[in-house]
Amino acid sequence: MQMRIRDLARTAVGNITAHGLSKVELDELNASAIRSIGTERAYRDVYIEYLHWLRDHQLPLDEAHTRGMMLEFLDDYAELHMQKSVNRAVQALQKIFSVALPSVESCVVPTVEGRAYSFSAVRSIVTNQSPKNGLSTLLCYDGGFRAHECITLRRPCGESPSVHRNWSHDRFVGRTDYELYLVDGKGGLVRAVALSIELARELEKYARPAPVTVRDREIDYISHYDIGGGQALSSSFSYASERALGYSHGVHGMRHSFAWNRLAALIPLVGPRRALEILAQELGHFRVSITLNYLVGG
Repeated sequence: MQMRIRDLARTAVGNITAHGLSKVELDELNASAIRSIGTERAYRDVYIEYLHWLRDHQLPLDEAHTRGMMLEFLDDYAELHMQKSVNRAVQALQKIFSVALPSVESCVVPTVEGRAYSFSAVRSIVTNQSPKNGLSTLLCYDGGFRAHECITLRRPCGESPSVHRNWSHDRFVGRTDYELYLVDGKGGLVRAVALSIELARELEKYARPAPVTVRDREIDYISHYDIGGGQALSSSFSYASERALGYSHGVHGMRHSFAWNRLAALIPLVGPRRALEILAQELGHFRVSITLNYLVGG
């Protein structure tokens, strides 16, 4: 599989590579062709990571690649890489697939202070948001959601988490008085999330009479609750955090806060290694390497 992925990447990038030709010689092909060996190598590395992402999400490697798949990969990529690398990944996919993609913000803050918020800071932020966005901020803090996952939040109603994953029975250990919901994560992964009884009751006040389609960053989601989510929630959070605290680590900081809080609860119960494995599943990415990134700096 590893050799096949490298071969696919070499072919895809090689098809748009033209070494030794000047801009004048390339003429109208200049915009899409790669002339630099360094750029070719960098784009090939990005494409290899993209193919690994497809494989990890059990998506086909050599069938049609949708724009939505690329955007979800870039969101995942942004959780581990600095802005310069994220920008390069966007450029690589745009050239390889001849598609226009929006800019993607890195989730990695270039400082050692980390992105986690204290609960007192979260309360200050929520007071500067509308009730719908404030509730979503608390949901992200309590359940570890990504911004767009708030849009997909729903009761199970007979639906199960994605069956192609081996879910641990230790998820949510140490939590009491909670209700389970489902969200759609990266690559269409459906996972169960735990919400406190108090927040679940508040959430139900915003239940829609019937599900509606909500479009966020050019992707359509089915929404069951009339609450904040996606780019609108991100903008609301950043504004409220700046107003309340004088700075903003972004709504993604709620996932960092969730990670720290859950790890503190899990370690005494199952030990540090198992705690990281459980936390990775609760965050919805199954990779301890990403989990560790959430914990850098506090």
